[in-house]
Amino acid sequence: MTESCFGKSKHQPTPDEIRSALGSCFPLWERLTTFIEKSYQIKGTWSKWGPAKSGWNLRYRRKGKSLTALHPQRERILAQVVLGKAQAEHALQLKLGDEISQILREAPQLRDGRWLYIPVTSESDAEDVEQLLLAKMRPPRNTL
Repeated sequence: MTESCFGKSKHQPTPDEIRSALGSCFPLWERLTTFIEKSYQIKGTWSKWGPAKSGWNLRYRRKGKSLTALHPQRERILAQVVLGKAQAEHALQLKLGDEISQILREAPQLRDGRWLYIPVTSESDAEDVEQLLLAKMRPPRNTL
């Protein structure tokens, strides 16, 4: 995992700092956060959980279960998605981009799931992350 641009910061990044760090990828940040918040009816929580180099991330949990963590980095987003065995099998059937398909295939199936760290730099990457989140957890019925 690449080091976060907010790894050494003691304060939660501001919206302006995120916009500046993400640069041209900021619209992808807005797309993913809006998709998650509207689809799953949840708000993200800023956290500095995880390895020190991962820095601040926006974590999404629903009913006590982790959905994803979005790590803002320089000119990209790193989306962390952990898929259980059945979820990973379902995800392997999805039509995903080549890079994300490779990440999924090569991630080892551990006891607690396949830990995917997906670099998001394009609309197709964001769409693939959305598909993986839908494979991981079904949104409430009244949202989609």
